[in-house]
Amino acid sequence: MRLRARPKTVAFAAVAALAVAACSSSGSSSEETTTTAAEETTTTVEEAAAPALAMGEGTAFLIDWSALSSPAFFSFMDGESPFWFIHTEEPEGEGFFSLEMYTTGYGPTWTGELGTFDIDCSEGGTGICVHLVKPGTDTDLGADFAVTGTVTINQLDEAGYDLVVDATFSDGTTISGLEISG
Repeated sequence: MRLRARPKTVAFAAVAALAVAACSSSGSSSEETTTTAAEETTTTVEEAAAPALAMGEGTAFLIDWSALSSPAFFSFMDGESPFWFIHTEEPEGEGFFSLEMYTTGYGPTWTGELGTFDIDCSEGGTGICVHLVKPGTDTDLGADFAVTGTVTINQLDEAGYDLVVDATFSDGTTISGLEISG
């Protein structure tokens, strides 16, 4: 699972570096070092604090899988009808993305194999369902099951996953080339 550096850790390391620089130097070179380190810290903290789920250009929705506030939830249920469930766990109000992948028990046209498949959450379709709640809203854009697009499955088993999602929701919101691995 790709994870981001915690901003508090980055900020603490920078403060420690500033303290060492201030104590070990004298004169204008110390001030110059302090200013440079502070500027780098500000940029790093702002970049790390960027939201993981955000709107891009036009109707494009962006998900920085590596910037999630916690690792994505991954569940595999074996049996007669294997099922995979992958979703983000952002704080309430900061958005939610979910990929539910049912096999023969719900979507008879996908049985768990690798390849590229249509997103079709109908009983007669693939059983691959995508849900998206944009930050600041409580509307599940996938609740109408009208999501179209594809999921390319490079790995999907009890050990992990490697997927690429291209989805269009009924309100026109799109996710393109979302790479998910863990």
